[in-house]
Amino acid sequence: MNTQKPFGDDMARVASICSLAAGAIFLVSGVAFFASQVGRFDWNSVASISGYLQSHPHAGLWWTVVNGGAAAAAFLAIASVLGLADRLRAASPGLVRWTSTLAVVGYAILAVTNIADLYQIRRLAGNYPSLDASARAAVEAIGTGTLDPMLNLRFMALGPWFLAAGWVALRTQNLPKALAYLGIIAGCGALLAAAASFLDLPGIPLGLAVGAVAVVIHPIWLLGVGFALGRRSR
Repeated sequence: MNTQKPFGDDMARVASICSLAAGAIFLVSGVAFFASQVGRFDWNSVASISGYLQSHPHAGLWWTVVNGGAAAAAFLAIASVLGLADRLRAASPGLVRWTSTLAVVGYAILAVTNIADLYQIRRLAGNYPSLDASARAAVEAIGTGTLDPMLNLRFMALGPWFLAAGWVALRTQNLPKALAYLGIIAGCGALLAAAASFLDLPGIPLGLAVGAVAVVIHPIWLLGVGFALGRRSR
């Protein structure tokens, strides 16, 4: 008698654990971001960031929690994409394969940009006080040089996945209906934010859309997917 469990159940179990962990870490990172960084300095000014880091004793630790947490969660979220794609692929193979590949690329971009920003911005801001006046002026003119500053790359890569996964799950009932609708909302919000940024459209609350998708909807989606995949693995 073969007692070995199917490969799909093992994948669902791993994806469930990683998705739950990613959702929780993204939530902590988002809360830390709003608690420690929003409104505290000018993101485009090295002098402003340097002043913030110098005047707040735990600013460096908070920065590590925000960026390092987001990078770690992004790597874990790749398992969530693979597990959910395995569950949805039979219903729409081409669409799921394409959008899940985009999502893996999007999470890789998210991880790399957060690690790069953590190192680059803190290095620039930390060295800023020791520079002479001309060097400070040059650094300030160049700015932080952050990768994907408006989050466009990650939103363009992740938005189609949330939208497609929610739509396919709604058709097949592979996820709870509320979670499927949440994926559609997240996908539309991410693509709307990217379009508004590229086109510089007036009257669209870009910051609100970015905050809602990145800090609220995204972690809830990952937690919900983690619970759904966990039920499948059992």
